[in-house]
Amino acid sequence: MSDDSGGYPGAPPGWYADPAGGPGQRWWDGYSWTETTVLPTPPSPGPPGPSRTDLTPPGYPQPGYGYPPQQFGYPQAHPWNQTARDPRGLVADELRISQLARLAIAFPAITILLDVIGWVSVASQWRNFGHQFHLALQSNQTSTLPAMPNSLGVLSSVVALLALAAFVVECIWQFRAASAARAMGYPAARSPGWGVVFWFIPIVNLWMPYQAIRDCLAPGDPNRAVVLRYWLLFIAMSVGATLTVIGLMASTPVGVVFAVLSGCSALGVLATAPSVVSAIATAHHAAVNP
Repeated sequence: MSDDSGGYPGAPPGWYADPAGGPGQRWWDGYSWTETTVLPTPPSPGPPGPSRTDLTPPGYPQPGYGYPPQQFGYPQAHPWNQTARDPRGLVADELRISQLARLAIAFPAITILLDVIGWVSVASQWRNFGHQFHLALQSNQTSTLPAMPNSLGVLSSVVALLALAAFVVECIWQFRAASAARAMGYPAARSPGWGVVFWFIPIVNLWMPYQAIRDCLAPGDPNRAVVLRYWLLFIAMSVGATLTVIGLMASTPVGVVFAVLSGCSALGVLATAPSVVSAIATAHHAAVNP
């Protein structure tokens, strides 16, 4: 293989004629030949139809849409890549859940909107709770605290279960998208597994999950800006929700201000979060269906 791509000792990752002389093609990961091969597709006797490798689910652009496929790689060989599955299979796994992930990634915003509206509707109860909480702290008798206000009643339990299910779907989608990106040679700061684990680590989860999602797109992809915008809105929404509760306990007007901030951020998340999933799915589909 000749040196025709910057940063690689040989050609960039891709399908090339099998150097062993086989009839199909073999996957070159940028550093060495892998064991993954694909046989040529026999001609179809019928009328032209969708390509056998067309993995586009309903609602996504067809091949050729958007930005041309780009191949990026690590500065040195990564052992994970040497045993990776066919990138097309990984992308297919990702696309199967992408439509559901579009809803799952936006569901936290729906939850926050319901919460802040409910909290403000019972602002007087939160103010009373804050007063009782302050007295209990002064007297060191926290066992006498009243129950926290619950404006949604039974609905809050249903929303919590749906939010948990949405989070599981989002984690599965993120892992599959990151795995597909790494198999195609996109550089990533962390492994797909650690990208999911970061959601559960306090402080770290303020930034690391964003990096994991961002690295599902190739460096230089303009849609990385969409991921950053989504994440900043997500953080503003989450922090605003916490400050809403604290504010309502101290002063209703202060709590309302934070509720408006959190609600506006939640609307922004609703508008941008599905675009993140679509952008990554479109980029990966174009990369394996040039």
